[in-house]
Amino acid sequence: MVFLGALPIMLANAGAPIVGFVDTWVVGNYIGREALAGIGLGAVIFGVFYWGFGFLRMSTAGLSAQADGAGDQQSVQAHLFRAVPMGFAIGLVIFLLQGFLVNGIMQFFPAETVVADGARDYLHARLWGLPATLSSIALMGWFIGLSRPGRALQMQIVLNLINAPLSVLFVVKFNWGLSGAGFASAIAEWCGLLAGLILAVGEIKSRGGFDRLARRLEVLLDMEALKKLATANSNIFIRTLALTLGFTFFARAATDQGTTFLAAHTVLMQFITLVALVLDSFAHVAEARVGSAYGARDKKRFDRAVRLTTELSFIFALLCGLAIYVFGPLIIDQLTTDIAVRATARLYLPYCALTPIVGFAAWQLDGIFIGITRTAAMRNAGIVAVLIYFLAHYMLEPKFGGAGVWLAFLVYYVARALTMLPAWPNIRRELLSSVSGEHTLK
Repeated sequence: MVFLGALPIMLANAGAPIVGFVDTWVVGNYIGREALAGIGLGAVIFGVFYWGFGFLRMSTAGLSAQADGAGDQQSVQAHLFRAVPMGFAIGLVIFLLQGFLVNGIMQFFPAETVVADGARDYLHARLWGLPATLSSIALMGWFIGLSRPGRALQMQIVLNLINAPLSVLFVVKFNWGLSGAGFASAIAEWCGLLAGLILAVGEIKSRGGFDRLARRLEVLLDMEALKKLATANSNIFIRTLALTLGFTFFARAATDQGTTFLAAHTVLMQFITLVALVLDSFAHVAEARVGSAYGARDKKRFDRAVRLTTELSFIFALLCGLAIYVFGPLIIDQLTTDIAVRATARLYLPYCALTPIVGFAAWQLDGIFIGITRTAAMRNAGIVAVLIYFLAHYMLEPKFGGAGVWLAFLVYYVARALTMLPAWPNIRRELLSSVSGEHTLK
């Protein structure tokens, strides 16, 4: 049952990096090494905006799951009506300030001029879709929290059916370069959001329909709920900024190693992004099931959800690592025609293959902590983990070069998991205490 619940999330999550995968394939095969490095750098910077506001999905999933578990349909709707407009507003502000923001972030990367110019072209085109992107991740979080991953999958199917042909058309046929790849992704994001909104209307109708406007406004403006949302969002925002800083630092470290290394890094990151989002499917199931059990104060269901999702996550982590190691060389050859980039990507492929194996615990704990909205613990762990990563990098990179860059990145995943574990005993005690308290009242 856990696997069947995870499968549509796995497919939906796998659909997200296909946007970057298609762009990488088109650019790597039809333009060249500098453009491949440029789109990789652009994607990293876009990720700062995308992952930096990951709280839109995470807090929405956790709070919606708890409201659903408690049978509170008014709150279920309220979480949707708060999160989606918030995502749109944040995306619009970033779009309007993109000149200042992009130039500021680019100062962090010492890339060659041709690579930096390509990254800017890609970003300025793709940011047209950012309001839709951030609205969509909030909407997908709502679907996942309600254990409706199939609807999130449908959003991703629409997005990828639009993006893939448009990317080929704009880059290959119209010769728009990296701007074409960015515009294709932006258009696809708007189509995915439209599909998601239609599906959301259907979901609400299946749950009894929309609340009356006056009642809806009363629930939306509930100060206690808003305070809880603000606390969760601020904690996850700080935590996500710390993690985004870690991934941005990894990209900068790749930039320091030269254009060929950066281009190979772009190729290998397609594996990591895909695997991370596939394994995240079990974390998302944990969000919904653990959050629902926690909202219902059901200890037995809570423990079962944690155990089953974690066991399956570990099994799939081993399978993903093996698949990368065995099939990685073939896929690398499909993503780029550059001989030097192929050789460099193959050289560091074993480190890439280890990522899901050492990283599965970090993704899984994220899902559990999001489901029970233990966002303060996530915030603290995220900050400590990125500091450990910086320390590991400056110890390993001078001695081992490119291998040190990858080894420090693996240390980062281990640190993300270990820094979250100290909060676990308190979570268990609080759940047992709440269940005992309810039994006493009865």
